[in-house]
Amino acid sequence: MVNNIFNSILILLIFSVSAVAQSTDMELDIRMDSDFSQEDLSEMFSAVIEQNGAAQFFQITAENRSSGILRNNFVILEIHSEAFGTILTAEQSSSGFFSLNPGGQITFSNLSITEISNLEIQGEPEFDLVITSNGRKLIQNLRRGYLITDDLFTLNVRIEQDIMDNRETVTQESVSFETALNERELVIETDREIVAELMSLNVSNEAPEFSWSGEQNRAYRLIIVDNDRAQNADALFSERFAREHSESDIRDEQAGVVLDVIASESSYQIPDRFAGLFEPGKTYAWQVQSTKQTVLDNFVQAYTDRLEFTTSFPIEGEIRELLVNIFGEERTNEFIENGLLLDQIQVDGATYSKDEVLQILREMSEKIENNQLKVVS
Repeated sequence: MVNNIFNSILILLIFSVSAVAQSTDMELDIRMDSDFSQEDLSEMFSAVIEQNGAAQFFQITAENRSSGILRNNFVILEIHSEAFGTILTAEQSSSGFFSLNPGGQITFSNLSITEISNLEIQGEPEFDLVITSNGRKLIQNLRRGYLITDDLFTLNVRIEQDIMDNRETVTQESVSFETALNERELVIETDREIVAELMSLNVSNEAPEFSWSGEQNRAYRLIIVDNDRAQNADALFSERFAREHSESDIRDEQAGVVLDVIASESSYQIPDRFAGLFEPGKTYAWQVQSTKQTVLDNFVQAYTDRLEFTTSFPIEGEIRELLVNIFGEERTNEFIENGLLLDQIQVDGATYSKDEVLQILREMSEKIENNQLKVVS
């Protein structure tokens, strides 16, 4: 039985552009790069803060559509978030004021000039930055790898003009994009090889090892349940994960909790002292949980699928003797080499559970000895 399956969701950024008080003399355009995704958010902030020639995340283009010269223009960029408010403001310093002749154009990639035509500029444009306290929190949390949540970001751009030390807004434009919590981050993938090895595990010879994909130095909670003992395995998992883990409560044999442990890495080898907790021919379910932090400093839970495995009866002792009596030495050795799982047995169309296998084998062996049964290969 597999529970808690999260379907992978493709996160689509939704861009919207709005013009406010667009000047008829100057045309302003701001757009996000076509390949931009929310995974680029941290790098975008770094590019703005460091004002380097990193990858392009957004582009600002201003063009003089009038017949006269538009002098002493400068750019102001504000990045805003619905969740955090204003993140930062970047204002072009006077050393980079530019004048556009008729038809003149200037293009910024992030905050670096990439194209110019028919203009005059006073030095290399530089931007003075003001980062808010909430902005610092967001940027730091992004750099720490915290999960991006549902939010709406807006880049507001204004072109202002300096006329005799008086500032006047010429035009302004904005572009917005949405982010969303990626539900794939809430799924912990399991190691397929380990899952396969758990099936038909001979617990008489080796203790189970559990493994999953995940970050190192992260705490993972592993719960293993005895399906044959638990009255309602689904409810038991939910109840255990809902409560805080306690080292004094890692087992509950009566309820069916085999182990409830914390692993400091993405695998857990059952210690020798717990190896005897697993019995041959029983079905166990297991699931892993981990807590992740979002940029909003909230916590969300990530899970593996809920998986099952059935341990095999070791073909030794009485069971081996019975199989040899029924099938012969050679065929029994083939069973052992092929990893026979004595989970159930069918006789005359009737299926018997693993708990009844030993008794059925005894009865079959006795009938063969009394010439009441013949096995045909």
